[in-house]
Amino acid sequence: MVNKARKKPRKSVTKARRSFVLRGLFALAVIIVVAVAAVIVYARVVSPIPLPLSIINMGSPWESTTPVYTGAGTLVAFVGDDSARPDGSSVKYEAPFHSDILNEDRTLLVWLPPGYNETAEPYPVVYTLHGYASRAQTWANELIDPLEKAIAAGVIGPVVVVMPDFSVSGNGTDDPATWFDDRSGNFYINSNLGRFEDHFFEEIVGLVSSSFNVRTDPEGVVLMGSSMGGYGTLYYGVTHPSFSHVLVPIYPAADLRYGIRGNKLADYDPAGYALIDTDNPKRIVNAAAGGGLLGVTEQWLYYPVFDSDKNPGPVWSEDRPVWERLSAVNPVEILDRDNPDLSGQRYYIIVGSADDFNLDAHIPVIVPRLAAHGAVVFPETNVIPGGRHEPEFIAAHIDEIIGWIGRELGTH
Repeated sequence: MVNKARKKPRKSVTKARRSFVLRGLFALAVIIVVAVAAVIVYARVVSPIPLPLSIINMGSPWESTTPVYTGAGTLVAFVGDDSARPDGSSVKYEAPFHSDILNEDRTLLVWLPPGYNETAEPYPVVYTLHGYASRAQTWANELIDPLEKAIAAGVIGPVVVVMPDFSVSGNGTDDPATWFDDRSGNFYINSNLGRFEDHFFEEIVGLVSSSFNVRTDPEGVVLMGSSMGGYGTLYYGVTHPSFSHVLVPIYPAADLRYGIRGNKLADYDPAGYALIDTDNPKRIVNAAAGGGLLGVTEQWLYYPVFDSDKNPGPVWSEDRPVWERLSAVNPVEILDRDNPDLSGQRYYIIVGSADDFNLDAHIPVIVPRLAAHGAVVFPETNVIPGGRHEPEFIAAHIDEIIGWIGRELGTH
């Protein structure tokens, strides 16, 4: 009986402990649910949660797809060691393009159409500018096949296509010594990361004009780009208006300081529109992650280039606010400030209504300004319902873009 009396309390203690653990787990579950709900409410009402750079870089769509070309034209690849080195029976390899301005070798791709002839009439030339996290290979993968088919069908005449690499490294690699990923973009401008605008006009255009049978008049030169490359197309269009008269910005970052009461992701509202004039590296520029709960920041997108004046460099000797550096090269502000004459220019601008960077909201800001300075903007509707900031959007519209370029080159 003594032994039995001693066993009963043990059962009671065990039961009490189990009950305590269950109550603790329930309380923890409640805390987690409340915390998650609070985050969701904050993200929906105030702002998405900024993602750390390491997470953004891990999830970024860095271009790594190797172009494989076996068509009737020739893909001239100025390339060295490159993880996405072009392949195929119609690829002609050359040494990497050395830039004296940047003091480094860089990848450059040039596509020559079927029947290319050095002694024929000079060919129109299309300069393609890729987006942030993309490379020269991006346009090789997206443009060459549909363009070759369009030439064969008589939709467009033969053209030469130039695909430069405007990632920071220019070869698909990341330097672990830098705080940012060197596969990111340089925005086609002169900054302390390098004189990339000078590199384009003085070296790339110079090489193409002297090495290939291409036109150099603005009616025979096409500028075409997407995302950051769409920005580059606009920026070069308004700062070098005599270089090209046929321009195709696809979901372009047209207003680098766009804000509606300080929010870059808000729909356009003329009453609330104002250029952002404060620095905030955690300001959200893209809230597509996590169903709109998580955001890509300005620190990832803008700061590698526009905060590169932290130390004196080849272009900037003084450390200025990021928004001031953005202002100096913002197409919207250049149009207002410098009043360039864009007579003769035609733009084909499209962006999806569900653009992940909210670049569709830039359309009512940029299009009237281009028209006011003499440019003609196509198509009649620039914002395409439902389209997002992704390669599928380009693929869905590439044939109409090629057709428009063909008409412009053929009628002017």
